[in-house]
Amino acid sequence: MKGIRQAKRNIFQRYFLDPFLGLVAFFFWMFFKVLPVRIASTIGAGIGFFLSFFMVKRNRIGLRNLEIAFPNKSLAERKEILKKMWMHFGRFYAEMPHGKTLGKTAKIQGLDYLKEAFKTGKGGFVCSAHIGNWEPMVSFPLFDHFYLNPVYRPANNPWLDKLMFQRRKGILIPKGSLGARKIVETIHKGGFVVMLCDQKLREGISVPFFGKPAMTAPAIAALSLRLNVPIFMAKSIRGKDGRLDVVVYPLTVSKEKAKSMEEASYLIMKRINEIIEDWIRETPEQWLWVHHRFDKSEYC
Repeated sequence: MKGIRQAKRNIFQRYFLDPFLGLVAFFFWMFFKVLPVRIASTIGAGIGFFLSFFMVKRNRIGLRNLEIAFPNKSLAERKEILKKMWMHFGRFYAEMPHGKTLGKTAKIQGLDYLKEAFKTGKGGFVCSAHIGNWEPMVSFPLFDHFYLNPVYRPANNPWLDKLMFQRRKGILIPKGSLGARKIVETIHKGGFVVMLCDQKLREGISVPFFGKPAMTAPAIAALSLRLNVPIFMAKSIRGKDGRLDVVVYPLTVSKEKAKSMEEASYLIMKRINEIIEDWIRETPEQWLWVHHRFDKSEYC
């Protein structure tokens, strides 16, 4: 897509590895697409479970994160959560070709909040996390011609990026300086920008997460204050019947005592992390445990 920077690729990657992996991904995409969504999801869970045995390094990271989040759980309990997580994300990728179907059958609570905010024409932000299945919410209009505009990191492989991410609706906003300008432009046009707010950064601000300091991107807080637009929290959890349970509600934070924009941003991000913690405690098997969320020293 024009305007989105791709990672630099050497000749072997550009002309051999990237196309090969792209074709493999396209084969699986079409395989899952022709299957009924329930069958595709079940097969995906099996593939996720199988691949989990080969993810030794990722499993170590996941178990450490689980130990931080749930110190009172036994090792066996943490391993069980991790196993279910791999199955969940196997389902996640198998369900990607069925994004519109899952979106249309989702049970959405709180959509009126977005409708009312949309009527003002001011725009706003939606904050979610790497929990449940967030893809369908950026794959179809939530109402009328209303689309969420996702901020994302383009895949290094442009073939995979086109297949998995550039099919999303709305305005695709890449991370970085270009993305910051697009966010402001989108908000000024009355659009709503969705971010996954639980990503670890090398930079950012240190905000508690499960009792540990975690570098956190304050952009959503800083921009909402600067542009005077609301933030809505939104989670999309897979229910027991396979349908998605989506819940949307306004973020409320007491900022009256903040002495600066930076302090107000911190209070917003602290509240966001607290809400994401609650989401994770409710459905721990649906959060992505296997990425570095804390300082590297926690994983030694």
